[in-house]
Amino acid sequence: MRTPRLSDERGMALAISVLALVVIGALVAGTFYAGRIEQRSGENTLYAAQAFEAAEAGAGATISSWSPAAFNNRAVGADTVLPTVTVLGSNVYTPTVTKLNATTFLVRSEGVHRDGAGNALSRRVVGMLVRLLRPDIQIQGALTIRGALTLGGSAEVDGTDHVPTGWGGSCPLANTGVAGIRSNTNSINTNGSNCNGNPPACVTGSPPVQVDTSLNANTFTQFGATSFDDLAAAATWTLSGTVTGIAPSLNALPVGSPPGTPQTCRTSSSSNWGEPNAGVGSVSQCFSYFPIIYAPGNLRISGGRGQGILLVRGDLDLSGGVEFYGPVIVLGNLTSTGTGGHVYGGVMASNADLDPTVITGNSVVNYSNCSVQRALLGAAVARPFSQRAWSQLY
Repeated sequence: MRTPRLSDERGMALAISVLALVVIGALVAGTFYAGRIEQRSGENTLYAAQAFEAAEAGAGATISSWSPAAFNNRAVGADTVLPTVTVLGSNVYTPTVTKLNATTFLVRSEGVHRDGAGNALSRRVVGMLVRLLRPDIQIQGALTIRGALTLGGSAEVDGTDHVPTGWGGSCPLANTGVAGIRSNTNSINTNGSNCNGNPPACVTGSPPVQVDTSLNANTFTQFGATSFDDLAAAATWTLSGTVTGIAPSLNALPVGSPPGTPQTCRTSSSSNWGEPNAGVGSVSQCFSYFPIIYAPGNLRISGGRGQGILLVRGDLDLSGGVEFYGPVIVLGNLTSTGTGGHVYGGVMASNADLDPTVITGNSVVNYSNCSVQRALLGAAVARPFSQRAWSQLY
């Protein structure tokens, strides 16, 4: 019997080949796996960046298209979720606006990158603190004028702080009021028993008439850091000539809307200046709508009701019992005769050509701090805080 030699290595080549195949296979599989992980990591980074950019776009779009009517007069703590917007096909953002206090808001925007089936692949949420910048119009008299004034008929000028009926829940407490008439001259002409006397019997306030020699042209064109021209440039509507029958109105419901679908304020109509009335018969959807109305020339308003900020570069003629709530600034002359106009807020008439301002008939000018403040707040725009305004929340 032959004894086998221990040095015989027959059959090792197969084992080594199998081992080599296993090692090479493992190396190839590892390489593919690492490559796949790198690819997926890169895709995830790309998806996250796209979601983040969508969130950023949502925050920026919300601030740049800030809607005073939708946000400014909301209750503190209220959230307003805006519609989802698609950008570049597979990315969407959904903004949410939260009112933190009277002038500060948090704008949150969730950005999502989706696949072709609509599944979310990545989410990012950014937040931005913004504050309201509103005009600093100081109403120090129910009627502020620079020049002569004629009062007569059943006209009334009252500097007592009036809270409009039904506005109590949205108004600060009434203050001590302001002067009835604030003027740089004591040139007030009266006719009729209703306004006779010195001061005129139809004028009340603290005091009824205040002579302020510091009044000048800038009083009617510069309001802190905001000018008349700045407000005019931000006007909701630019009108001229004769305007009749202003009134709040609603958008029609789309065909096929489910029963009970609420209508919205028709802010696209130049004859809709908001709803100053509260209670039965009012168009409540327009109660928080305060447009800025600008007239580059003369303007005549007859009948109707509205609210906001009224700017007239020329002369203003009020008639037909028109009711307006908020500050009225006229660089020319104010005329309110016949049934006249009823202003609740404050009137500033520059009398640029020094012709008399005439208020007769049943005209009424009542100071209302609430009307002024709500109108200024309703016209305010949002701007990010100068420092530490932005944060990535998720």
